[in-house]
Amino acid sequence: MDESAARDVLLVRAIETTDADGTVLSADDRRHAGRAAAELAHWSAAEARAAPTPERFLAQRARLLLERLGSRQRAHARAAQALQWRPWIDVVLPALALVAGIAFERLGGGGRVNVLAFPLLALLLWNLAIYVLIVFGWTARAASRPPTAARGLRALLQWVAFKAAPRATASTATAITRFTQDWAALTAPLNAARIARVLHLSAALFALGAIAGLYLRGLVFDYRAGWESTFLDPPAVHALLSTVLGPAASLLGQSFPSVEALTAIRFPASAGESAARWIHWYAVTVAALVLLPRLLLTVAAASTARRLARALPLDLSAPYFRRLLADIDATPARLRVQPFSFTLDEDQGSALRRIGVQLFGERCELLLRPSIAYGSEAAAAQPPDPHGAPVALTLALCNLAATPEQENHGAFLDALQAATRSPRALLVDAGPYAKRLGPAAGSARLDERRAAWRAFAQARGWTVCITDLAAPDLAQIERDLAPVLGAMAQSS
Repeated sequence: MDESAARDVLLVRAIETTDADGTVLSADDRRHAGRAAAELAHWSAAEARAAPTPERFLAQRARLLLERLGSRQRAHARAAQALQWRPWIDVVLPALALVAGIAFERLGGGGRVNVLAFPLLALLLWNLAIYVLIVFGWTARAASRPPTAARGLRALLQWVAFKAAPRATASTATAITRFTQDWAALTAPLNAARIARVLHLSAALFALGAIAGLYLRGLVFDYRAGWESTFLDPPAVHALLSTVLGPAASLLGQSFPSVEALTAIRFPASAGESAARWIHWYAVTVAALVLLPRLLLTVAAASTARRLARALPLDLSAPYFRRLLADIDATPARLRVQPFSFTLDEDQGSALRRIGVQLFGERCELLLRPSIAYGSEAAAAQPPDPHGAPVALTLALCNLAATPEQENHGAFLDALQAATRSPRALLVDAGPYAKRLGPAAGSARLDERRAAWRAFAQARGWTVCITDLAAPDLAQIERDLAPVLGAMAQSS
């Protein structure tokens, strides 16, 4: 998904997930956008003779909703637009760096140049230090260490977004906060690549400007090269300078001065020599160790930024996207529920349907199987519908009022697991037990029973969710089932 589409999709997700009452985007708005986007996605796919892509559907739906929202309020759109990358940054900063390089420190006062304090030497050492930091950063990322600037970038983006929408309402502010957090996390690699591209190009042009400035000054000034030092003697100076500048001298077909030659140009006993060859050597060295590597790093960062801008890795396995994408799936998801020693009433059945919609979207089909009686656990091993459509998720349903027993509940789960190819989880209804205990019993016994069921499920390798089907917390159910839902996304 390209950058523009991903920004719209994340903005709409932030609005919908923080607008539970539908005051910003009504349920009718959302349904209409979903149907229209699904039709457009199927139409586009038919034209291309391919299946409709989730990315196209989500982008189209987000665009329709933002168009609808734009007629009523623009705070969200202004906040999103404020976080766009400004292309002028890629031109202005490198141009300023080039000018600054040309105006870089002069070679020396009075026409004398100390080759040990050459301006380009400081530039060279600075860039070598930067290379060390870059390698350290690569190593840290390879070790999966979190970037230290992540929170700072998120705070900066949030500040920019709120400055663009100063009159945002409380609900809008909540949505903008959620959007900036999601957008900062998603675009952190893209922003890092863009910043690296600008900085590397700026550093390369600064070095180019510094070299050009030296040659321009050399045209109108006569500089004399020599050296002086309190602590270094001629052999030490020769060892240092030949290491730094020797390869450049060899590349130009020139011989590097001997220890005796360096002794002869020591200030103040000597007036020095023409600085021309020293300028050439420093220029070649900086070009090889600064200009060329920085340009290569610029190309690499630009390539990464271009690739990420065209295809941001948006995680479509998140529950929000999974529900929306059910609208373009030719086969609706099927949720199979197998109760054990548990007779459900109409309200509990309705709650299970709401759970299915929460997990898999409006088109989810609920397959509620007959309850298996206590003592008939082996019946769970029978395939429910060998010729039917695949089941997205199987939920074993038990009652918290019962104490988990290995010989009964354990046998039931083992039999169901043996007959189930789909992902599975254990759902435990706490409502009847809580109602039987009453408020006078407090929560201690409920907590003890919940802990017993969690330990029981964990020991058998089942993901467990404990809720009150009379008033299910759909968001909490989704969080509890996240491990099995995440496994489903990875296998699909």
